[in-house]
Amino acid sequence: MLMTMILVKSINIVKKGAFKDFFKHDAFLFKGTKLCVPKGSMRELFVKEAHEGGLMGHFGVQKTLDILHDHFFWPHMKHDMHSFCNKCITCKRAKSKSMHHGMFMPLPVPNSPWIDISMDFVLGLPRSKGEKDYVFIIIDRFSKMAHFIPCHKSGDANHVANLFFKEVVRLHGFPRSIVSDKDVKFVSYFWKVLWVS
Repeated sequence: MLMTMILVKSINIVKKGAFKDFFKHDAFLFKGTKLCVPKGSMRELFVKEAHEGGLMGHFGVQKTLDILHDHFFWPHMKHDMHSFCNKCITCKRAKSKSMHHGMFMPLPVPNSPWIDISMDFVLGLPRSKGEKDYVFIIIDRFSKMAHFIPCHKSGDANHVANLFFKEVVRLHGFPRSIVSDKDVKFVSYFWKVLWVS
C-alpha cells in the first residue's frame, strides 16, 4: 500500500517520463488498462485463482503470467509466479522431472480383424448377483469390436487366460499381438498359460 501511495504522489508530481502510463481513477491506480495491485494478500489470491482456476488449472509459470498480465500489473510479477508455482504441491506431483524412457512408438496398423488386440480391466464396480466385480475388456484394434467379460477380482494370469480362451479364442482364434497396460511379467505369464490351455 505504501508503494502505491508513493507512486500516486510521484505521478501527481511527475507528469512525464517513467510514470506517464499510470493514472488514478475512482481511488484505483491503473497502468494503461491494467489495474495496479498493491503488495499484500490480494496478489497471492489473484495468482492462486489464475493458476488453479478454470476448467483445467495448474498451468505453468508463463501461462499463469499471461492470464494475469492481461488485467493486472505489479512489479516483479514473473518472480511471484515462479515462487507460487514452485510451491504448488499438485504441480510437483503431476509434472515430475523424471527422465523420459525414449520416444513413443506408434503401434503398427492392423490389417485384419482379431489379429492385433488390446486388453484392459475395469475395476471398482459394485458386485453383481454372480459376485463379479471386474470387467475384462478385449478390443480388436482393427474393427474396434469389443468383448466385455465380467469376472472376479483376480491378479492371476491363469484365471484371465482361461477366460480369454473361453470367450475370445473360441470365437476368433489366437491373436498375433496383445497390447496391455499390465506389467511385463503378467503378460508373459498370460501368453504361457494361453499356449498351454
